[in-house]
Amino acid sequence: MADSHDGDDQPAYVSRWKEATTGFDRVRSVASSLENPRTAGWIADEAHVSEPTARNHLDRLVDLGVLVTDESPQGKTYYPDPVYTRLTAIQELVAKNSEPTLSQQATAIHSDIATWKAEYDVESPRSLRASVTNEISVAEAQKRLRIAADWESAQYQLSLLRDAIDHYETYTARPPTSA
Repeated sequence: MADSHDGDDQPAYVSRWKEATTGFDRVRSVASSLENPRTAGWIADEAHVSEPTARNHLDRLVDLGVLVTDESPQGKTYYPDPVYTRLTAIQELVAKNSEPTLSQQATAIHSDIATWKAEYDVESPRSLRASVTNEISVAEAQKRLRIAADWESAQYQLSLLRDAIDHYETYTARPPTSA
């Protein structure tokens, strides 16, 4: 197989993954889950393909608008295109939820954020993080840092929900069928 990365001592789950998916699918899966830009070599190792194969697949994903590239001291790096990632998340929300359900989810997130603001007497995740410098226990500081991360995630999710709700009719419209 041209895109397999040979290694007889690999774990069974790697062999199953390679048997069940194509090299392209493995490269796409690894690259789409990146939180930091990575080189083709790094992605190739994680996807269990050769570096030239990974590079070909990554360049195809760049052409498709799924990934973007950057130059770093390590060379060319790849990472998920934030616009593609956002639109895919909105598309998934709209496909799986009715407009009232999206509104309910947004209301629940608003409630969580209001609770955090009131409980910690802060206006943002950043100000909650800053509050860990106060004289509080390590456990309380860790709790606040977790909540600040959850709050940022909630804000992002809320922005997706707002977009999905604001444009629900556009996103769910289908062209008329021709006779």
